[in-house]
Amino acid sequence: MKIRPIVVLYFLLLGVVASTYAETKYLTIEDAIDFALQNNSKIQSAKQALQGAGYISSAAKGKFLPGLDIVAIGAKIDQSVNFNLNDIRAALIGASVASYSEAGGTHVTQFQQSLESSIPTFEKKILDDTFVRVMATVVQPLFSGFKVSANFNLKKMEESIAQTNLDATTSFTITDVVISYFKIKLLEQVSQVQNDYLKNIQTHVLHAKKLLRNGVISKANYLKSEVALSQAHRDYEQSLRDNELAYMFFNNVIGKTDEVLYLSSAIKVLKDLKEEKYYRDKSLQNNSSLKLLYIKKDILKQKYKVYLGNMFPNLAAFGEYQLLQNKLTLVEPKWTVGINASLNIFGGCSDINEIKSAKLQIESVNSQIVDVKNLIRIGIKNFYHRCKSAKQDYQTLVSGQALAEENLKFCRVAFKAGIATSLEVVDAELACKKIKIDKAKAIFEYNNSYTNLINMCGMSPEEFKNEL
Repeated sequence: MKIRPIVVLYFLLLGVVASTYAETKYLTIEDAIDFALQNNSKIQSAKQALQGAGYISSAAKGKFLPGLDIVAIGAKIDQSVNFNLNDIRAALIGASVASYSEAGGTHVTQFQQSLESSIPTFEKKILDDTFVRVMATVVQPLFSGFKVSANFNLKKMEESIAQTNLDATTSFTITDVVISYFKIKLLEQVSQVQNDYLKNIQTHVLHAKKLLRNGVISKANYLKSEVALSQAHRDYEQSLRDNELAYMFFNNVIGKTDEVLYLSSAIKVLKDLKEEKYYRDKSLQNNSSLKLLYIKKDILKQKYKVYLGNMFPNLAAFGEYQLLQNKLTLVEPKWTVGINASLNIFGGCSDINEIKSAKLQIESVNSQIVDVKNLIRIGIKNFYHRCKSAKQDYQTLVSGQALAEENLKFCRVAFKAGIATSLEVVDAELACKKIKIDKAKAIFEYNNSYTNLINMCGMSPEEFKNEL
């Protein structure tokens, strides 16, 4: 028997892996899903995005509360600011001297000098050319044209988007796990069928050699069996390569460590279908794509609210307290409280255009929602019919397998008696192999379509696993 190098290499690699790891971990389909939910990188990334959105949503609540700031200013101006009323001082002294003179005073000069020395200057420095101020300020929004509440709602919706993305990522990951798990089980079964076929063809070649030596069949008849054996080797080796690639994809989906995993769940048909209406109603209620569109619509409504609020005044209560009171000038207050109001009178018609834009975008999203609902109905019907077709195909193949195996027995006996050709035996072997592989493919196709059907329904992980 000729053994191909790639087959030897495959089993050597299996031996190396088995010797490296002492314990093999048996993994059911349920275990694989749980493993992926804990270790899949996309799910972990979606969880982190949700956590970040939660912090931003919490931060938006702070906009309803007063803001407290400590403001420090250090400044230098071109020159100091002085308060000078010496002209009034001079006028007062002059008036006093005149009155003294009119009253018959004889020492006018001395009287004037006395006034000059006794009355201080009427000049006061108000502000140095270099000064420092430190103040505490409080601002409490009273009315902002709905912008604060709308901003909070927008952040909550962004959190809802992150949650919906996490749910969708989780659902798609479970779908990938289930499909890749059963893809491996399918390829394992295909490899087994290909191996059995290879052994059967090898046995057939041995019989053909004996019959050739005995002159029962021609060399051309014998060569057909050798050609079939060569093809059987290639098919078996290809199935091993396909299986290796399927394992790599599976490991990536579940976030596998270096443990040796043995997929212990048998390949079998998942649960029977419920009524089509059940899946259609579930998907129209919970489908992640539809949920995201509804959230997008709500976001546009909040933006419309913000744009409309720009046409209203903004009101806020404020307070200010000077912390370095010894640095204040005579005209600066120690504290101030009041109400601030502002209204944009003209903004280049941007407010009106933004409102119109928001209305049109909401109408656009409504149209998208209708389209997505139609696509969901089509998708549900597609996967539902594919499930039914796969099940019917499987039942047909089961009934045809007995006939194919009976035909193979007849061809083998006839070949040994010299009344059937090698090609007839090979064709009978191929027919049996094809039915076995097609049976496994029918089960896989059912499970594939069924899992995608559940995925479209947007179920939670627990609901998803209960449906499998």
